[in-house]
Parts: sequence; C-alpha cells; structure tokens
Amino acid sequence: MKDKVVIITGSNRGIGKASTKEIAKLGAKVYMACRSVDSANKVKEELISETKNKNIFVRELDLSSVQSIKNFAEAFQKEEAKLDILINNAGIMSQAKKLNAVGAEMTFAVNVLGHHLLTKLLADSLKKARPSRIINVASDYAGGLDLDDINFDKRNYDTTAAYKQSKQANRMLTREWAKNLQSKNISVYSMTPGWVPNTDLFREQSTLNKAVIKTVGFVGGRSVERGADTIVWLASSNKIDGSNGGFFKDRKELVCQFNNFENEKKLWDKCDGLLT
Repeated sequence: MKDKVVIITGSNRGIGKASTKEIAKLGAKVYMACRSVDSANKVKEELISETKNKNIFVRELDLSSVQSIKNFAEAFQKEEAKLDILINNAGIMSQAKKLNAVGAEMTFAVNVLGHHLLTKLLADSLKKARPSRIINVASDYAGGLDLDDINFDKRNYDTTAAYKQSKQANRMLTREWAKNLQSKNISVYSMTPGWVPNTDLFREQSTLNKAVIKTVGFVGGRSVERGADTIVWLASSNKIDGSNGGFFKDRKELVCQFNNFENEKKLWDKCDGLLT
C-alpha cells in the first residue's frame, strides 16, 4: 500500500488500532482520526516503533460534532491532495439517551451521521485518488431501525436497540453510497468484525456488565486482530471478490437482510435532513 493515503476513525483502540497497525505495516500513510488526541498520540508512537512506518499522523475528530467533522475534513484537504481509503470504524453504545448539537440521538449521531457527513466532505479527495475505497465497519448485531423514530421519541430508549439500529443503518447507507459513487470509480463496502469483546465500544457499560462481556468473550469472542482482518483485506486487496456495496465477514460477502432500495434512499434523505 505504498503511496496510499488512509484515514481510520477511532484508531487509537481496539479494532481501529489493530487495523492501523496492519495497514501501516503495508507502507501506507495513515491518519488516525480520534476524539482523544492525547491517547492517540501515545498509540501513534507505539505503532511507529512496531511498524517502522513514520507516516502515521494523529488528527482530532469528534464524530458527534458537525463542526469538528468539518474542521477535520478541511484540514486534511489542505494537507493531502488525495484520499485512497476511508475506513469509518469509530463507534459508541450510549447507555443513556443523549442528543448531540443538531438534536440527533448520540449512538446514531456518532455511528451513522458523523461518518455520513465525513464521507460527504471527503468525497472530492476520494475522487482524486480513484480507484478508491470506503469501508464502513458495521455488525452482525443489527436490526430494528425505525426510520420514523430514529431518536427514540416514540419508543423507550434502549442501549442495545440504539446500537443495533445504527449498525443496520451502516449497512443500508453503504449500498446507497455505492450507488452514488459507482460512476466515480469509488467502491464502498461494509463489514462485520464478529464478536470482539475487547474494544472501547463497551466503555459506558457497568463494571458488572463489562465482567460478563469479558467472560462471554472467552467462549465465543474474537481478538481485535481477527476482527480487523477483513478491514485490512478490504483496504489492501487488489481485487475484492464480492459486489460493490456488499456486506462482508471473514473475507467473504454475506447476504444482507436489510436490502431495500426504497428504504436506503429514505435513510439517506433522513440523514441529510438531520445534518442541515
């Protein structure tokens, strides 16, 4: 991946960190887009030492903030003439219902809206590098998206339901992005890393729940390295055996149960409406 420029959101921990490490090993220039700059800078030094790749950079990005996303994209475009790979990895699972500055429920704001806006703002940079790729980290754990109640105004807020609907949205928007960018020679894929308990996703869980997650993870969980493998493969392979807009696991395309042309467009419009 020499001469490739890559952005990875949420790259200072878990799957994002593991993906950054492997992609840096392949010689790419990597931008770690993270909310916590101090934490990311420590990881950056660690990764430079391990990979011997000095082209790893940290930039601040808070995906819950429209202004932060705009600032990040503007600064990146001043630094780099192109973007080869955008990996939308960062995610949260908010324990309580919270709204961001534009009035969107926080899990949806970070996992979906933030990456949607980031992709829009970086589209020109991706076009300059074409053929280029966008990789959206989704999940098997998805479903229950209510396009008429994204903010849980009509339903009781539930942490799991909020997370699952955001991951369904990731998979649906991937196909809509693929339709919109296909003529620009930009490929878009979503993937699931599988059950990876050792991530920062569960940072808001109670101590008891964290212990349960860790225990269950010993039985059916995956390492962050295995979770990152398909991300790295999608980013680095010369040819992807699968369809543009496809949903992947373990380097294979899966049939996505949320395939609905009409709802994908409705979701896109809903996201655009929340961002304006």
